[in-house]
Amino acid sequence: ILRAMARAAAVVRPYKGVAYGFAGAEEFAAEMEKELGMPFTVAGSSEELCGLSDVIFTQTPGSETVLQRSWLKESGVTIIASGSDQPTKQEIPNDVLTNCKYIPDLTKQTSKVGELRGAIQEGVMTVDDVYAELGEIVNGDKPGREGNEIIVVDLTGTGAQDAAIGQVAWDKLSVL
Repeated sequence: ILRAMARAAAVVRPYKGVAYGFAGAEEFAAEMEKELGMPFTVAGSSEELCGLSDVIFTQTPGSETVLQRSWLKESGVTIIASGSDQPTKQEIPNDVLTNCKYIPDLTKQTSKVGELRGAIQEGVMTVDDVYAELGEIVNGDKPGREGNEIIVVDLTGTGAQDAAIGQVAWDKLSVL
């Protein structure tokens, strides 16, 4: 998934990639730098990664948070939380969630197995605190970034998304 995310982001715009937190990070950085023609480095800590990044992809199954609000850039950051969703997952701390533009793929799902679930359980957010669902941003019904803000995009996956991703993968692999 990590390679697919790096490749997809490169289609949108050039960036400087930073990897951290997994075995093989050095090999991944070297491979992506060669393939995408963009610089990739390996951070020594999650805090360092956050300080270098405008966009952060989290991809863990963990029940412990992977960053802190004080580590995030004041100029704004987008966090795409797409780790293994389950009732115990909590990658993003509640103080980030309560101070961000929170955008889930589906509120009904994220309130049960996504980042929103933990904030609801702690009583610091409700479904009414959701800024917009992803489809509303993509369709242009609501604006995305509007300045120096924290945006959290919480992706739990939908059947339609999974089918579309599978079709794109099949189409790409079929021509190899």
